[in-house]
Amino acid sequence: MAEKIRILIVDDLPETRDNVRKLLQFEPDVEVVGQAGNGQEAIDLARKEQPDIILMDINMPIVDGISASQSITQSVPRCQIIIMSVQSEADYLRQAMLAGARDFLMKPFSGDELMAAIRRVYETRPTIVHTSATTSTNTTTASESPIDQSQKDGKVLTVYSPKGGSGCTTVAINVAVALAIRGYKTLLIDANLQFGDIAVTLNMRPSSTLVDLADRISELDADLISSVALEHESGLQVLLAPPKPEMAELVTADSLDSIVNIVRQNFDFVIIDTATSLQDTTVTVLDNADRVLLITQQSLASLTNARRFFDLFDALTSDIQRIMLVVNRASDKFSISVKDVSDALRRPVVASVVQDDVAVTNSADRGIPLLGNNARKTPVAASILKLADVIEIDLLGETKQDAEGGEAVQQKTGWLSWLGR
Repeated sequence: MAEKIRILIVDDLPETRDNVRKLLQFEPDVEVVGQAGNGQEAIDLARKEQPDIILMDINMPIVDGISASQSITQSVPRCQIIIMSVQSEADYLRQAMLAGARDFLMKPFSGDELMAAIRRVYETRPTIVHTSATTSTNTTTASESPIDQSQKDGKVLTVYSPKGGSGCTTVAINVAVALAIRGYKTLLIDANLQFGDIAVTLNMRPSSTLVDLADRISELDADLISSVALEHESGLQVLLAPPKPEMAELVTADSLDSIVNIVRQNFDFVIIDTATSLQDTTVTVLDNADRVLLITQQSLASLTNARRFFDLFDALTSDIQRIMLVVNRASDKFSISVKDVSDALRRPVVASVVQDDVAVTNSADRGIPLLGNNARKTPVAASILKLADVIEIDLLGETKQDAEGGEAVQQKTGWLSWLGR
C-alpha cells in the first residue's frame, strides 16, 4: 500500500477546517493527522506530528499564519506549507513565499484544486539530507550531480524580440535542446515571468519554478538550483516561470540577477526566454547576456521595432556587437527579403529560421521540440541546428565536435538515440 500524505489543517474557523477535511476524506492517499485553530497550535502540532503538508490560513489569532510558517520552516523543515487565504494581493503572496510556503490557494477552492496543490508540493518536496551523512561522499558524487560543482565561465544567451508573437519561445526552446543533445550542459530559463509558456510547450508540469529560488537567494548554490530545475528527456535542464501571473512580482530583478550569475558558473550554456516589454527583469537578463539573440521577422512592424531596440541598446551600451540578429519564419515569398532586413537594420543576419507553421504548431501542441519528433527532418529543424552551429562557433571559437575529435562520434550516438524517439 502506498504511503499516505499526512496533512495538518490550520484555520481559526472550525467550519473552514471541517470543510477542508471533508474535501480530503475520500482521497485514499491522504490522512488528516490534526487540526489547529491558531498559529501557535500549528507550531506545536507540526513538531509533534511531523506532517508532510500543512494547509495554513494567514489571518489567525495569537500567532498568524505567516509567523507560524516561518517558525515551522526553521524548526520542522520536512513540513511543506500551502497557504490558504481570501487575500490575493501580491504582498500576501510575497510574504507567504518568503515565510517558506510552497504554494498558495485562494479561498474558496475546489477539491480538485486542493488535491492538485497538495500532490504538486508533496511530489517536489526537498530531500532532507544530514550533513554528517553526506560530507564524506561529496567529492565522489559531484560528477553525478545534475549540476557540476566546478566553476565555469558559462555562456548566457538571452532570446528577445521587441515585437510580440515573433517566436522567441520556439527559438529559445529548440536552440537549447540542440545544444543539450550535443552534449553541452544546458539550462533554459523562462524569464517571461507573467505569461511564460515553456512549461506547456515542453509538456512539463511546473512543480517547481523560479519562485522557489527567488525567496531563497541567500541560500543559492548548485544543489538548490539542481533541486528546483526540471530535467527534460533531452537532457536539458529547465527553470520555469511562476505558475500564476500575480506571482511574477515575487521574482525581482535583483533575485533574477543573482540566479543568472550562479547558474552560469555551473552550465556550459544558459538560454533565457524573455517577455517583450522592457521591464526591470528583462533588462537584467539582457545585461547579463554574452549574446542577445534578437528575433525579428520580414515585416515592416518587426523591422521598425527592431530598429528602435538597436537605437536604445546602442544608447545604453557600447557593446552592441553582443546582438546576434536572427530572422524567424523566414521565407522568400515575402516582399521584404532577408537581405532587406539586414540592409534596413544595417546589421548582418547571422541565421534564418525558415517558416513552417504546421511543424512548429504541431511541435508546441504535442509538447515535443522540433528536434525530437517527426519535424526533425524538416527545413525548420535544420535551420535551428545551423543557428546552434553559429552560436557554438561564435562563443566557443570551434565546435565541440572539432575540439573533442573522436569522442564526438560516441557522443553523437547518444544524440541520435534521443532524436529517434
